[in-house]
Amino acid sequence: MKIVDIPMNKICILVLLLIAAACTPAPEPTPDINTLVEGTLTARDQAAARAAPTLVSPDSDSVFDNIAEVKLVWSWIRPLAEDEVYDLRVWAEGADHNGIARTQDSQFDLTNWLLDRKPGKYYWTVVVVKKDSAGSPEDELSNTPAEYSFTLSKYDMNIMDLPEGFQSKLYARLPITQPTVVTFDSSGAMIVLALDGHIVKMTDEDHDGYAETSTMLFDDPGDKVNYAVGLAFHDGKTYVSDAGRISIVSDSDGDGKLDSIQPIIEGLPTWKHTFHSNNGIVFGPDNKLYVGIGATTDHGPLQDKYEASILRMNPDGSDVEVFATGFRNPYDLTFSPKGELFTADNSPDEPDDTLAYLPPEELDFVQQGKNYGFPYVYGVAGNIGEYTGPVTDFYTSSASSGLVYYSADQFPPAYHDGIFVAQFGTGAAFPKQLALQNGQMVVFVTLTADGKGGYTGKWQPFARFRTDLAVYNPIDVTVGPDGALYVMEWNTGTVYRVTYSGNEQIEATSEATTEAAASTSADANSDLVAQGETIFRSGANGAPACITCHLLENGATGVGPSLLGISEIAGSRVSGLSAEDYIRQSILRPNDYVVEGYASGLMYQNYAGQLQTSDVDALVAYVLSLKK
Repeated sequence: MKIVDIPMNKICILVLLLIAAACTPAPEPTPDINTLVEGTLTARDQAAARAAPTLVSPDSDSVFDNIAEVKLVWSWIRPLAEDEVYDLRVWAEGADHNGIARTQDSQFDLTNWLLDRKPGKYYWTVVVVKKDSAGSPEDELSNTPAEYSFTLSKYDMNIMDLPEGFQSKLYARLPITQPTVVTFDSSGAMIVLALDGHIVKMTDEDHDGYAETSTMLFDDPGDKVNYAVGLAFHDGKTYVSDAGRISIVSDSDGDGKLDSIQPIIEGLPTWKHTFHSNNGIVFGPDNKLYVGIGATTDHGPLQDKYEASILRMNPDGSDVEVFATGFRNPYDLTFSPKGELFTADNSPDEPDDTLAYLPPEELDFVQQGKNYGFPYVYGVAGNIGEYTGPVTDFYTSSASSGLVYYSADQFPPAYHDGIFVAQFGTGAAFPKQLALQNGQMVVFVTLTADGKGGYTGKWQPFARFRTDLAVYNPIDVTVGPDGALYVMEWNTGTVYRVTYSGNEQIEATSEATTEAAASTSADANSDLVAQGETIFRSGANGAPACITCHLLENGATGVGPSLLGISEIAGSRVSGLSAEDYIRQSILRPNDYVVEGYASGLMYQNYAGQLQTSDVDALVAYVLSLKK
């Protein structure tokens, strides 16, 4: 073996380097994430693990006009363990440092929390605690960061999108939960009914546009009232519709509070099907009391003489008669100044072997003695034979609730003599992956005399609630003495005042029609496409409208897939079928090719038997014309 000669000076340098390395302490290993979670830390590591969360935004220079924009964001040095949460604290300047939420998310939307706060400066901070801790300082797993702040400069709550020229402002934060009816009494005071029977009066005493004063008129309903969804005033008396009965609620001892309940009619069909009962009440120009009665089933058969109808009676409950029938669940009623009665009817939402598709909801012009089809026919397409069709169809499962005829003059003329409908929003009982969520908005319906004593109509979204912020469910609408529209929201227990201050020349046009027109190709005005659009929107020969399930809004989710832009992809769906052939076969044999993510059997199955060949040709032409 060859021995390499190393000079003596290099050997000395090498020895010195080895000695220096031996004397240098090894760096302490950085604890990994599992060690941090398990808590087996050195004192030095424990101090690092208790580092304060980093507050990201908004910082102390942030100023907001709109509470819907205030979102708090933060981060920490590690992910939370399963039994740990962020304890978020937010407070107004000079107020207590209250915790408002515990969450494992690293952000929080303050919209709902700020609903009943005033403009001013607010502070916020975040600490980490155990889920079950009491929140005392000794429970904190992290240090507390320096406080951040933001300023709310105005009191705007833009949680709904409105047409140009309209504004909404929070009018009242109600001291009750689950409000069902908002109306005004003969003195012009706002009166609100809650599901449990509480009745409250809201007053804007300083005339600043916010009703800051509440007076509980009926504050101890106890078990006397259940499922109260109807409220009306007549001849100085207060009427309440709750489960199975209608009663007069009065002040028996003269102390200004309602304390006595005297039923005028009992034994009405109630809750034989979920949420179906005697519903909204209204007095007509004939001084008679009208009430909507829900069906005892989702879609038949009929079992009770009073179900699925509008009843009429004297103010004392006598002489009860069925005024009109054929409604599944007419939740509310409204009269026009001419004494014409309207209701919105909810659609079935439990498809089975006797209901192979989800029908539309309806707005009905209610005339004495007529049958509106339930449980046999639905929607505009059901206007056949002995059955009377609706003014217009709404999307299925919109849960249309409160409605009001607008005859005031605060809004521009295009909104006069039409109907506003609050659509609570719901989902039908079909596979969850379809994720249908219609409604959650207020719609406006224009009315056009049909020359036969009835009306046709078109609807457009009017107030779209910002569901990207939270879950909102408008439950009722009414017109105030000032001509403004008042919209009541169920979850937050709030009432919003909608006014108009824009260009008086604004025209109310059907948003759905406008969107469809913008999305059609150059031949959209051809007779064939126009005929197909009519069938798509209104049905034909007893077959239902396609728009019930296929929504014409970009990004909207329906029971069926979107058809916007279908011409660009239909030709590649099934080998050997052109786009036209694919669409035609999907209409005539809807279960042959089911788009991934959607269920078979929900689409109406008998278009082939009810549509003429010319109808199908027109429908195919219209669908092919739809563009994104």
